[in-house]
Order: sequence, then C-alpha cells, then structure tokens
Amino acid sequence: MKPINRRSFLVATLSAIPAVVLAGNGLMSFTSAEIETETIYGKVKGYDFNGVKIFRGIPYGDTTEGEARFLPPRKPKSWTGTKDCTSNGPRCIQGGRSIFETDRLGPYFSGGRSDRFELSKQPSGEDCLNLNVLTPGITGKRPVMVYIHGGGFQDGGGLLAVFSDQHVREQDVVLVGINHRLNVFGYTYFGSIDKKYELGNPGQLDLVAALEWVRDNIENFGGDSENVTIFGESGGGAKISTLLAMPAAKGLFHKAAIQSGSFVGKAMDVDAATNSARELMSKLGVTSVDDLQKIPANELFRSTMGRGMRQGPVVDGLSLPRDPWYPDSPEISANIPLLIGNDKDEATLFALNNESLFSLDGAGLRSELLKAKIPEDKLDEMLALYQKAHPSDSPSDLYFRISTDRGARYNAVKQAEMQLERAQADVFMYYFRYNTPVDGGRLRAFHTSDLPLIMRLTLYPESEQLSRQLSAAWAAFARNGNPGTKNLPWPGYGKDSRSTMIFDVDKSEVVVDPDKDIREILLNMPSGSLL
Repeated sequence: MKPINRRSFLVATLSAIPAVVLAGNGLMSFTSAEIETETIYGKVKGYDFNGVKIFRGIPYGDTTEGEARFLPPRKPKSWTGTKDCTSNGPRCIQGGRSIFETDRLGPYFSGGRSDRFELSKQPSGEDCLNLNVLTPGITGKRPVMVYIHGGGFQDGGGLLAVFSDQHVREQDVVLVGINHRLNVFGYTYFGSIDKKYELGNPGQLDLVAALEWVRDNIENFGGDSENVTIFGESGGGAKISTLLAMPAAKGLFHKAAIQSGSFVGKAMDVDAATNSARELMSKLGVTSVDDLQKIPANELFRSTMGRGMRQGPVVDGLSLPRDPWYPDSPEISANIPLLIGNDKDEATLFALNNESLFSLDGAGLRSELLKAKIPEDKLDEMLALYQKAHPSDSPSDLYFRISTDRGARYNAVKQAEMQLERAQADVFMYYFRYNTPVDGGRLRAFHTSDLPLIMRLTLYPESEQLSRQLSAAWAAFARNGNPGTKNLPWPGYGKDSRSTMIFDVDKSEVVVDPDKDIREILLNMPSGSLL
C-alpha cells in the first residue's frame, strides 16, 4: 500500500511535560500535573492533559539492534527510579514524514490541531519497541482499545493515539498505540538460511509482545486486561488479520476491528520469502545473516528502497502456521467478534499521480475498467447497475467506487462471511461514504478517512455528528462486543440480512444488503488487491 477552514488552537509547551492546552473542539483549561504509575518493569511518569493521563514511549521490549536484529522480541529490562514517558518514543526506520506533518492530509488527520507538529515530533530508529497509553484514570477497569497502525508493512507509527485524548475522555476507555519493527527489520525471513531465525515474522511478534505488555500492565493504567479490542486500518487491518491466525496471540485480545485491511489472500511462502532475503544479501555482498546484522541500520534500510523487495507476513510454520484467511478463517479465532468495513473511495489517495482518473468521461471510464480486467462481455451490464444505483455519480466517481467494490469492499464481505461460517462469534459490517472536502473534495471518501473521525479528530464542522457516532460505536464494540448505541442500533451481519451500517454526514443508518445486484455481479470479478 502506497502512499482550509481550520480551527484555532492555543498551544503551550511545558518545560518538563510536552502537553498542549487545547483538544477536541474548544479551549480547555491548562493543566500540568505529572502522573506516575507502576509497570512490572519499573515506574513510569506521564502527564495529565485536561483529565486524560498520557504516557508516551513506554518500552515493551528490549533492544532489537545488533545481535538481536531479525530475532523475536525480548522483554524489556527492568529499571530503577522513574522512567520519563512524556515524549514520543522512536518509530521504526522508514522513509518519509509522519502523515500528521504532510500538507495535504496532516490537517485532516490531526483534526485541525495547530499543535500537530509539536505532538508528532518523533525520532526514528531500529530500537522502536515502545507504546503510548492514554487513560481517563489509573484506577478502575475500563475497556482497552489497542491501535495497530497502517502503512502497509513498511512504514507508519502509533502516533494517532497521542492525538486522541478527546475519544478517551468522552468514551471512558483506555487507548494504546504501538510502534514496532517494519520493512526489512520486521518482515524479512531468514529461517531457511540460518536456523537461528526460523521463528519468522518478528514485526508481528512485536505486536504480540505489546499485547502481552497490555495483559501484564494495563490494570495499572485503569484498563481491564480481560476486555481488550485491537483495531487498525489499511496495513493495520492486514496485521490484525494475521494476528488472528497466530497461536502466540491467542487470548491476548477479545475483539477486533479490521478497517479497509481485510487480508483474505495468500501470505508469502517460505520459498518466495527466502529468495527475497537472498537477493538482499547478494546486493549487500554478505554471505551470512550474522554479517547482515553488522550493517548500519540506515544503510540496511536504504538498500531495500526502490527495489520491489517483498515484505510482509510469511507462513513459516511456527509463528504463522497457515495462510491467515485462505482458504477459510483461522479456527483459533473463531470466537472473536469482528467489526469489518471500508471507505467508499479507497483508490483516490493512490491515484494522485494520474490526474486523468479525476476527469474521466464515459469513454475514458470504459477504457480504464477494461484495463482493470473487467470482462468486456460484462461491462455494459455492470455499468448499467452502477448508473441505476448511483445516478448522480460522474464517470470518475464510478471508477473509484467500482475499484473499491472489487477490492476492499469485496475483501471485507468475504472475510465477514468466512468468520460467519464458524458460527461462534458476531460480525458487524460498516461502509463509510462521507465525501470529505479534503483536497477540494477530489479525494471523496478516501482510504483511511474514517480513522480520524473515530478518534474524534474533526477538521470540518460538518463531520462533528458523524465523528460522535463513529467514536461511540467503536467504544461500544470495545465495551461489550456490539457497536450499536442507544441512538444508533446496529444489528449483526448475516448471510441472509447482510445488515450494513452506512456512515455519512447527512444520515447514518443500517441498510439490508446494500447494492445487492452489484455485489452479486462482482462475485467473479475481484481485483485481487487489498484495496
């Protein structure tokens, strides 16, 4: 996966505590209290920000540098005294800036907060096993929401949690955001080259380690270790799809939300992953994995850029015994309730380098759909169904809608149906179709556009009510396994009803089998893409 009407906020930075004084939709009182609590490894210090206790950069694992590179994570070493956890810990080495720092999407993802550059200051490094915790209080037993970030398996970080104090405050939940190893450091397999590395998928095992930390420590942060929900979008959803098939993760979470990231295809096999690893070693002129550990981290990362190296989960037979969701759902997670869905226009964000897709006429639409391998003998019938269901859509609107329906939406439905086959847990389906004003409205309901709203980050006043609905639904799912609320009931998804929550600014409502005729004609036309 590749990668303005602002509200004004007052920002204040404390000398010892990097807190800001504004959050959510209005001015809030200044607070500067330090907060301490215990972990099983030692005390940590955070800060109180208008009733939310924030701890940043808490270590959940030991160093992953040097001889620990490419190996499963180890528990962190205990410390004496109190560890300062008031600033962001490192994210994994990667290319590019944080999404919060970008001009096009930064304001949207930060909800227009003018402190976004200050809050998103974060080093990068190979030692990146740390997490952020936000809680209304360090006593009590609240539902725990663990955010697993997107960015494919290549980049990203857990910063979203740091921005999400309003969600925590309003919903009375504990929020955790994880940083972990990515790209060459977390998703390269060397087990067939050196038996020392036979336990593969260290990036996924980092997530397991973080969830073990939650199990062992979250009660000291006001959370309930027996009520943990993992949620993530895009690559985060794919990581969650994979965790659901990993024996080491069983029992560490109790519900899962997979957002625009239903990973229902085959993972890499050992042979393909080993070939990729050997190519890397050949390029760097090393003959052993031990020698690869001696290469400086930044040099190692740069050597993988622009060469199409495959990186992702590997069916190593140990950490991942089988393809996560192929040909069926993982039996070990049959009892896990799932919340699954996607955004209407996933592809717009990745089409910005192809301006013509945003100004298609009828002939251009047909041409692009044929290039996308829509069978020519089905094209007229399919287009007639779309034009009947969505008569106000332009040719470009239809192109992006169809692309998503063949990718992310198809995958979401397939994943939901496979989980229902096990008949042991509820499944809930959603479809996000708010056409955001981002980039002059061109991006529509773009990939990940629901995520900031779930976390109560609203740049546009028109989306305030929608954000409240999303935030309440995700919190309700975390609390009791059903995202329905008093104001917005939400029945489960079933093969007969296919009840789907449609989220939009004008009206959010449950629709039975939305776009039924379209869904049926696309059954044999999946794109094969995650999105």
